[in-house]
Amino acid sequence: MSASLPAATLPPVYRKALKTWRPVILYFANEHCPACEWAGPIFRQTAEPYRHRANVYMLDTSQSPRHPLVTGTPTVLFYRNGKLLKKLKGIGTEETLAEDFAHYVGKTKAPAAPGRKSEHDLVWLRRALRSLCMVTRASHRVRG
Repeated sequence: MSASLPAATLPPVYRKALKTWRPVILYFANEHCPACEWAGPIFRQTAEPYRHRANVYMLDTSQSPRHPLVTGTPTVLFYRNGKLLKKLKGIGTEETLAEDFAHYVGKTKAPAAPGRKSEHDLVWLRRALRSLCMVTRASHRVRG
């Protein structure tokens, strides 16, 4: 595995996909590949629970730009912060693929925005309640 592959050597489509804080999983397959026909449904089933925690792309090698690390299909590439963490030639078994997802995706959360406070804190609530203006009910109005 060549983890030191510079991002500049990747086609622009992949560089754009990798510019995210979320983990990125690229699955490369070919419609004429018997192993891909078997692996595709297993990959989809395994990736489904992680779709909210990672960007998962299923790519057809005949329709997408060539990735320098993909020499055969199926191939799975796990990225985080633009760096390759693991390359799978084939997907292995359901269990090993699920373990790889759990290990490389895990429970990723969005980074907190720097310096941003919660808008609804106790001080804000007290100020809002002090400035609250009460409206009299219609039954208490003076009839004229």
